[in-house]
Amino acid sequence: MTSGCEALSEYRRRRQAANRLQGEARRQEKLASLRVRNDMVRAYVAMSLKRSLLPSADDRDALAWFWFNHFNVFWRKGLVGAALPTYVDEAIQPNISGKFRDLLLATMLHPAMLVYLDNERNIANKINENYARELLELHTLGVDGGYTQADVQEVARLLTGFGLRPLRPVKWSPKQQGLVKERGEFLFNPKDHDFGTKRVLGQTIEGSGYAEAETLADLLVAHPATARHIAGKLCQFLVGDDPPREIADRAVQTFASTQGDIARTVAVIADGNSAAAAPTRSFKDPYRWVMSAVRLLAGGRVVDDVRPVERWLKALGEPLYGCTTPDGYSLYGKDWLSAGQLTQRFETAREMVDALPRLLGQPTRLEDVVGSEGAKELLGRLGGTSSAAVSAVTAPRERLALLISSPEFMYW
Repeated sequence: MTSGCEALSEYRRRRQAANRLQGEARRQEKLASLRVRNDMVRAYVAMSLKRSLLPSADDRDALAWFWFNHFNVFWRKGLVGAALPTYVDEAIQPNISGKFRDLLLATMLHPAMLVYLDNERNIANKINENYARELLELHTLGVDGGYTQADVQEVARLLTGFGLRPLRPVKWSPKQQGLVKERGEFLFNPKDHDFGTKRVLGQTIEGSGYAEAETLADLLVAHPATARHIAGKLCQFLVGDDPPREIADRAVQTFASTQGDIARTVAVIADGNSAAAAPTRSFKDPYRWVMSAVRLLAGGRVVDDVRPVERWLKALGEPLYGCTTPDGYSLYGKDWLSAGQLTQRFETAREMVDALPRLLGQPTRLEDVVGSEGAKELLGRLGGTSSAAVSAVTAPRERLALLISSPEFMYW
């Protein structure tokens, strides 16, 4: 089986070969390479959904989705789709329980991010600020993090030369060769780097080359605004739209005092939430609702065919890896609450019940699903109106559809 790195390299070589052709042959080869990329993404989306729906899936899977959404890339831009598997499996997944600095650097140096936000075009004396701006505004400090346009420009200067490995051999001088950094398809190219001194957030960063990225990561992780921004988003994802102030404050303090230890910050949030006298209540975004509904209906069985799941997520506006903008999907439940969304979910709930045999790849008695532990637990916490509506129907299909489209299940 071809590895993700090999597949990405092959995709790049194929695109380069297409550029050497002319006319219709060039057009056809580019279309063929796009089909290869699209097939790669479809296969990876299916694998990701199957993995997330496994009975053994745990909180790590949910956190991996959170961090991808935080460092979002859109697969249809250039080679991003071909780079998606290694981005998730090698940059995101291994770092979700470690230090934020490691996760940040892994995304900073990955081809998916460098291409998505145009940093492979960022060279000395011709800077491109796209990635620098999102790095500060979305990935670390936050929109109100206290940075200026001058900081964006200085970070862009610092990131010049951080791009992709050339597909043709490059001749380096002895001095340049000592400064080159290469990892897979990533390359720090000293020929394209601005080695001048930079001034970022009041701190001086000397022009040393690749090491400037590590210095920048240290500076951003240690900044109080990053602690507020990252801990705040984690609270929102793990607790809800309006996390209690005391939980948020403890999360910020923990992130700051542990130099961005993700696992310890998450643990503090989880402990605070479990001890809260009145847990918050938030509307589920489409991904959270669809995945929780499928898990409830599957009742601990393996989901074999996830194509309907892909379709439901797309219809509800949150296809996996499908957000086109760098800010990712909104974590606010209230941003998803609308009459149109509710209507679509009521219809989708019936589709889910009808599709259960296809999802599981085996005949399924809906009576058994109604009597499952998950269904009975949900039935037991329904309010009066929902309970009366479910009790008024006897057909298992209708009872299950009402359960997973009930207000009690739409919220978490």
